[in-house]
Amino acid sequence: MRRWTVLVQVVEKSHVLTSNGSPPIRFQRLVLTDSEGTMVSAVIYGNDIRYFANLLQPFKRYYITGGTVKKQDAKYKISDYHFSWVIHNKTLVEEYVEPNPPMLPCTFEFTKFEDLFRFADTENVQSLQAIVITAFATKEQNNGSTTRDFIVMNEEKKPMLLTLWNEFEQNQGTQLANSIGNANVIIGMKLKITTFNYLSLTTKLGSGLLINPPTSEANALKEWYNANKEKEEIGELIKQMAYKDSSKLLPPSSTNEMISVANALNTLKDVKTAWITGKTSLTPGQQKFWFETCENCQKAINVDVGWVMRCPSCKEESKVVAKTRIGITVDDGTGSINTVIFGLDAEKFIPFTALQFWEAHNEELNFSTELASAIGKHSIVCFIRYYEADYQGQKEGKYNIVKAYTIEESVHISMAITTAETNEKIPDLHATVLQSAKKNEFFSPSTKKLLDTIAESSATANKVPPLVTTTKRTLVFGTVPSEIGLNFAEANTSTLLPTNAPGSPLKK
Repeated sequence: MRRWTVLVQVVEKSHVLTSNGSPPIRFQRLVLTDSEGTMVSAVIYGNDIRYFANLLQPFKRYYITGGTVKKQDAKYKISDYHFSWVIHNKTLVEEYVEPNPPMLPCTFEFTKFEDLFRFADTENVQSLQAIVITAFATKEQNNGSTTRDFIVMNEEKKPMLLTLWNEFEQNQGTQLANSIGNANVIIGMKLKITTFNYLSLTTKLGSGLLINPPTSEANALKEWYNANKEKEEIGELIKQMAYKDSSKLLPPSSTNEMISVANALNTLKDVKTAWITGKTSLTPGQQKFWFETCENCQKAINVDVGWVMRCPSCKEESKVVAKTRIGITVDDGTGSINTVIFGLDAEKFIPFTALQFWEAHNEELNFSTELASAIGKHSIVCFIRYYEADYQGQKEGKYNIVKAYTIEESVHISMAITTAETNEKIPDLHATVLQSAKKNEFFSPSTKKLLDTIAESSATANKVPPLVTTTKRTLVFGTVPSEIGLNFAEANTSTLLPTNAPGSPLKK
């Protein structure tokens, strides 16, 4: 048809985007629905965008006459409708005047929070509905982008972080932050699932974010939250930072979710993440089992342990701490995979902490044999991720463990590997002091003597020992506001330590 008129309701109106072609083309996407719930994708190009800047607003209804109808590529279809529209400066758009728009007649398919791990780090974007609980401050990223984190949750009571980038942060992020007490319901469309912070959500180009959409599902979610927000359970989840708790975000998986190591080696390049299980052993050839990291954001940084700094990644004042990092091999009989395990998860399998690794490293003590003996006593259940890193100008595939459980923590999982040794009690993963080795443990006398010395110094200090490599106590990148504890003169002094200090970034 060349001349047609349809009454539509706007579901979504995107930000103005720019194509990657040459020359680049500006465009704006829309999702529209008719009264029967049939959805259609529409697009406005270039200078035509300004014609409709004040029209086609979300959830309102309009008469549209005379757009161009095109056959829709199957991979971009959003409903059973096989066509898309181009709206241009010859298209007539008239607002349907009414006091309040009706409920959206279209239906949405949402992914459960408990199923999001299946799509982590893939391009398989997901849609979900949630209540916005908390807004954090806007952050400037090193690449010039701006972000803002929010805590979102639904009836599953599994809080997660949602990161809004750039235009989403500036537009919807500002609106949500300014009305955080209103129990805003959002529908996030085409959100990326990432293993950042164990498991979290993020916007990307092509995502959509609807705020308080007029749907029965959104109304029901808001009613549920308003009826439960004063209960201790929800408050405790936020107070305990469940949105950063790996055990809540990635609980032990069921047997049905497990795949063999052989299958993982064949598929992880595409599916990116998987649950596997197997016997553990120490990967040979390692000299260091810890690294320096920002205590706040956990990003690695080449600064001495114990320094206080303004982190270049998270932009927060933070202390540099040691974090355990150990290369292990997981073998289930079908194959073996070399991977890396970090932090407290790693310390479940060994009688050492990151602080002790750091102290022992400074004493030039190597106890790989003892470490290998400890790790070899266990089987593991872990959520593993595949990623590619640049090595000598080429991409190299690597594997990291996102979350790990001992066999004792995953007793409901039917393990393919069973040994009497796996029933051995695991040391307290929060311990900061190495207990004296017993005669039947695997330490040599010389190792035991030095570790006992380290344990005594750790117990006395109960904190990171004073640094011997630098006189500097605070490391600041650029100027900082006085609120972080320095007075204005100190905060904006360009040199905060002598240039001849051993740890000084100004030392030549």
